[in-house]
Amino acid sequence: MQLTTKVLYATLVILALMFLHSAKVSQDAERTEVVAELKAQQQKIAQQEQEQLIAQLEREERWMKEIGCLARNVYYESRGESLQGQMAVALVTLNRAENPMFPNTICGVVNERKKVAKRGLVCQFSWRCESHTNPKKHIKQSHESYQAAITAILDYDSLTQTLVTADTLFFHAAHVRPFWRKVKQRLARIDNHIFYRQKPGDRRR
Repeated sequence: MQLTTKVLYATLVILALMFLHSAKVSQDAERTEVVAELKAQQQKIAQQEQEQLIAQLEREERWMKEIGCLARNVYYESRGESLQGQMAVALVTLNRAENPMFPNTICGVVNERKKVAKRGLVCQFSWRCESHTNPKKHIKQSHESYQAAITAILDYDSLTQTLVTADTLFFHAAHVRPFWRKVKQRLARIDNHIFYRQKPGDRRR
């Protein structure tokens, strides 16, 4: 009887030890699973943050490129004029980018060439076809042309109420007489440029 009791006791001890070991193994496995899940979540978050950062940098790079195109257009078309005159040129460029008849980016507007009968491809802004100009010229942020470009972007809504309207899509230097001026509606002269919009019902560029 004593031997049986000892055997039973020993069996219970072994079972208890096995249970505790099993519980520890289960806890370790659960802990390992939790740690692995946390690491996976951290990696996912890190990847998302990295992707967001890359996307933000790409947006900023594209935006800086757009500002550069606008500043160059202001520089070559109206440098030396008053701030108002330079902003008016910038606003026409921005107006075009908002108008479905033109490319939907600032750089697209500035660099656009249009096929004209008997003349071939013609630059929408004359400086883009002139050999002595630099289409990649860097305009410093401190330059008045850059400042005019930035101001036109930031104050676009108010400036299109007070300087030139949002439907002002064309201009030319006052000393030239382009053929197209006859089919556009003249709006105003600002410094060395005369500004126009489409005549009512006219969809021609």
